[in-house]
This record gives sequence, C-alpha cells and structure tokens, in this order.
Amino acid sequence: MKRLDQTRQRATHILDAAMACFIAQGFHPTSMRDIAQAAGVSLGNLYNHFASKEALILAVAGAEQTELAPLLAALASGSGGRTALKRFLRDYHALCTRREWARLSVEVLAESARNPVVATAFARNRAQLLQALATYIARLPRATALSPALIAQLLLDAVESDGLRRGLDADGGIMPARVPVLQPALLDALLGGAI
Repeated sequence: MKRLDQTRQRATHILDAAMACFIAQGFHPTSMRDIAQAAGVSLGNLYNHFASKEALILAVAGAEQTELAPLLAALASGSGGRTALKRFLRDYHALCTRREWARLSVEVLAESARNPVVATAFARNRAQLLQALATYIARLPRATALSPALIAQLLLDAVESDGLRRGLDADGGIMPARVPVLQPALLDALLGGAI
C-alpha cells in the first residue's frame, strides 16, 4: 500500500510540474523533457507515469474535475435559493479569474480544436457543470419562459468569458474597464425579477 501511495504522489508531483510548464509555455512548446526536468525526474520515470503529453493533458482534465467538485457539491446540496446560486457564481468566477486557470483555459480551447480526445475530456467537465447548474436553477422559482438549461448556459458563458479576460489581464490593465458581470440585475433578467 505504501508503494501505491508513493506512486500516486509521484504522479501528482509530475502533473503539477506539467501544469506549471503548460501555464508558462503552453501545451505545444512544452516537451516531455521540460516536464521531467521541472518535476526533477528522469524522462524514463516520467514515461512510467504518463505515456505521452496527451496523457498529461487528459490528466489536467481530471485535475479540473477535482477543482470543480466542491462547487458541484454545493449545488447538489440544493438549498439556499438565489443566495446559494450567487455564491456558486461568485466562487466559480473567482476560479475562472485566477491567472493560471485562465492561461490553461486558453490552452485547452486551442488543443480541443485540434484534438477530439482532449475536446471530449474537457467537454465532459463542462457538461457536468452545466447540468448541475441547470438542475439547481430548475428548482428555483422563476418568472421567465427561459429554460433552466439556457439560463445555466448564459450564466456560465458570462462568468467564464469575463473570468478569462480578467485572468489574462491580471497584471496589466491592458483591457478597458468592464462592468462587473456578477450583478443582481443579471440574475433578475434571467430568472424573471426578484422572486
């Protein structure tokens, strides 16, 4: 059992090093040798844990799923009405605005356009998030004809795109000032006013 724990710890360490390389350099410029060096392991040891760079990128999808798990669990608890929905959106927005999350998101989008296996792995995470949000919204009182799935899609799109812009602009103020996306008026518009 101890050896299995060490193997898992080593794989986690390698994945962390790979993500740091991917954030700094991008998926394509990062070589397996770069990752091995960053992790402080031999190239052979790296290949013992991950057969290819694609396997590492797919492991990033698993790491994303782990990062999203607490947010999904909070939604699944199903209590708190709009207050809990606002908390979820705020917490997800905070995750999306993290510079490293934003940079990895750009890499994932680009790689997903080229590689259907990667696209499928990350699409599963997005679908799970979308389904959990739509299910939560379906339980809320609404005064609108919009479907819970459409409301969930619009909210996620707003949060993710704003988070991406903010995360990529975390240092510089390059982008023009923005209106904060998480305003009560957005929920009122999508859910049909203050219910």
